[in-house]
Amino acid sequence: MKPLSLSIFLLLIILFSACNEGGYVEVKNSDFILNNETYKYMGCNYWYGGYIGATNKERLKNELDFLQEKKVTNLRVFICGEGDNSYSYRIYPNVQEQPRQYNETFLKGFDYFLDEANQRDMKVVFVLNNNWEWSGGFGQYLEWAGKENPPLPKTDRWDWDNYCTYISQFYSNDSCLAWSNGWIEEVVTRRNTINGKLYAEDETIMSWELGNEPRPMKKEATQAYKNWVSNTASLIKSLDQNHLVTIGTEGVISTFYDEDIYYSIHNDKNIDYATLHLWPKTWQWYNGASDASIHDTTLIKTRKYIEQHAQIAMRLNKPLVIEEFGLHRDGNSFSPDTSVGNRNKYYAYIFQLGQANNISGYNFWGFAGVPANFNAKGFMQKGMSYSADPPQEEQGLYSVFMNDSSTWEMITAFTH
Repeated sequence: MKPLSLSIFLLLIILFSACNEGGYVEVKNSDFILNNETYKYMGCNYWYGGYIGATNKERLKNELDFLQEKKVTNLRVFICGEGDNSYSYRIYPNVQEQPRQYNETFLKGFDYFLDEANQRDMKVVFVLNNNWEWSGGFGQYLEWAGKENPPLPKTDRWDWDNYCTYISQFYSNDSCLAWSNGWIEEVVTRRNTINGKLYAEDETIMSWELGNEPRPMKKEATQAYKNWVSNTASLIKSLDQNHLVTIGTEGVISTFYDEDIYYSIHNDKNIDYATLHLWPKTWQWYNGASDASIHDTTLIKTRKYIEQHAQIAMRLNKPLVIEEFGLHRDGNSFSPDTSVGNRNKYYAYIFQLGQANNISGYNFWGFAGVPANFNAKGFMQKGMSYSADPPQEEQGLYSVFMNDSSTWEMITAFTH
């Protein structure tokens, strides 16, 4: 891995020091613009931010203070959560236990979170739904609509192909779409109970994201999926003309490696920028051994994936964000006491590639606060602290804790 040249490093200093005080983030050609300056950001995934706004305000303030100190200015946060406590690997309690029954306590937690983020000059990307089961998401809407026996992970019914078939029904189910749209209207038109601001007029919000990693799942659902993207983005823009909208895709891996589908959905007039995610172990870009995680095979695939999407974004003339990326701790350990040398090298490699390919922002996965939030028993259990790793994944898997000092030193080197 080559070190950054002085000119590239100075350019990063200029770009990441752009003023972040107030104003809506806009798009001009392939760049974000904030207060008439190019806005490029270092951010993290902080999916539980609104939840601890309701359950642990002191933790929230301490974590936001820490992130501010480390020059993290953008937070990707899930403002969604559906279902009851019948499935062990789903967040609960959440904001919508039944259709159109919204938990005002948690919504006030999001109000509090937004106000605290605003006080620290941070921008927020709000994710409105989820392709995956750990927050309820599309599958929970389908259960509500009468689609029984979902093939959920870690149950006797689990089967990947059946899961894809099941989830693909979401995009053409009228009840699911109506409930999902109802949630969007509830959130986008909400007035903050802390500061009185309408969400649609809150400059703290950078963008609305249709969902976390939405995929057609089955090729025969592609047109319904495209319709959902277009219709949902249009709905949000009809409610809110101030904020950006994006889809939340992982890249072409989510569209059967079909660039035309990825290009088409992002070419919609109401979609303001494109995204990609990077999960080399999950995607089997290497054999799973920790020592292989940053070998040439992984790095070459990472470079090609970023370059491929950068070229598509150039054709779209829209910004591109790497909004999820993660790597295991050394030795594939989950413990916060384990070293993270490979992860640091992978992060730095992504940042170098991002600078070379005009990437507009990064949200690493993910921030987990203090090591005490680590659950050594494995998966998140009800009543335990929220962590970067959601309930379906081993706790500590991709978490960046406050005591990962070498990671923070590497990150802040790109943001000063």
